[in-house]
Amino acid sequence: MKYKTAIISTEFMDNRVKEAVLPFEESCTFTTFYYKKSSEIPDIYKSIEDKYDGFIINGIISRALLRAACPDTRKPIETFHVDMLAYYQELFGLMTLNPDLKAERLYADFMMGKNIREAVENKTLEAEGENFCSMVACMSLEELKALRYKMVEDVRGKWEAGRIDQVITRLSTAAKDFEEMGIPCHFVYPGISYMRDVIKRLLLTIELDKMKESMPAVINITAGRNGQERDELGELAIQTAILQFSREHDCDFMLQRHASVYEVHTSAGVIDRITDKYAVCMLKKYLERKTGARVCIGYGLGRDTTRARLEAMNANQESMMHPQGASYAIDENENLIGPLISGSCMVLSTTPSEKYAKMAEETGVSALTLQKICAVAQKQEEGTVTAQLLADSLGVTVRAASKYLQKMVAADAAQVVGTKQRKTRGRPEQMIRIPD
Repeated sequence: MKYKTAIISTEFMDNRVKEAVLPFEESCTFTTFYYKKSSEIPDIYKSIEDKYDGFIINGIISRALLRAACPDTRKPIETFHVDMLAYYQELFGLMTLNPDLKAERLYADFMMGKNIREAVENKTLEAEGENFCSMVACMSLEELKALRYKMVEDVRGKWEAGRIDQVITRLSTAAKDFEEMGIPCHFVYPGISYMRDVIKRLLLTIELDKMKESMPAVINITAGRNGQERDELGELAIQTAILQFSREHDCDFMLQRHASVYEVHTSAGVIDRITDKYAVCMLKKYLERKTGARVCIGYGLGRDTTRARLEAMNANQESMMHPQGASYAIDENENLIGPLISGSCMVLSTTPSEKYAKMAEETGVSALTLQKICAVAQKQEEGTVTAQLLADSLGVTVRAASKYLQKMVAADAAQVVGTKQRKTRGRPEQMIRIPD
């Protein structure tokens, strides 16, 4: 089966792109989508995201703009860009072929109007290039959209004032502007061999993603009604609801029942879809709405079905311990993911590092629980938590959360740094800082 790749670029790069993709056309279909303004890129991507296996974006600014506008992209994305070494080689070649061209009268995009000769003499040229790339990576969406216009207007002003003779740039949209203004411009193309390496890397990522999508996965489902055992009609209602969910959401489910436990054999790709990449649990909501039962769900992934079943059972145990029965997942790398509640999800290793193993020995709190506590603390200002905050975040009682924190304080794994007045009456609660 041929993979489908979308290339989001400008017409300025068309011939170079066509040459780069030639060796891969037997195994992949390439479709190019053109933009005239960088601000068009996010809308182009959103309109075709589900139709292609992977994407290539032209230029680091375009990629940064897409990342800022669409931080939760779901497909592999690579970038055609010119690294600074290639840029310097082009700059050197331009100066060599044009001996009358003075460095101080050459406008380089990464310098943003600064004097190239001074940068060479002060040996800061390389740092300027690195600073430009870092600046782009940290820009907001609005700043990225304005960057091209800022540069074009800067060049126009310097050209009309007679301060520059030529521009060198890797921004294809800006190069087109300079061409239309009649300003001499040297465009730096990414090398063909480099572009082909980018394509190879993308196709490899797509292949690995496809392999993961078909990886064995198991869903372990248990259900109860107010702690009471269900009768056979109740069991049938759960089974019927699972099969209805499968049909309505076009899921490839193979359902097995073991006493009061339901096992669904499926693939990692299906689980990825019905959990919205492990952010929510659509299945739990559906089953509870259809049956009125309290449902606990564990998702397990593994390189074989046996491993996936084990991980699903372990994940379900986490779900049953959560006060709201929130769903959990354990992936093929033995990471615990959950609770699958929007905004609350954590990714924790079920095989603790030496740091957490040692802390568990010193505190008497399990390594997994310590990871959860530290993950909550890292999201807070200065790593400071209270028992109430921890209880709300982990889905445990305030008493249990307080017990964990006191054990950590006793073992010097946390420090009391102050108190905070409760919203309700009572003694102020301790503020406890947990270092990274």
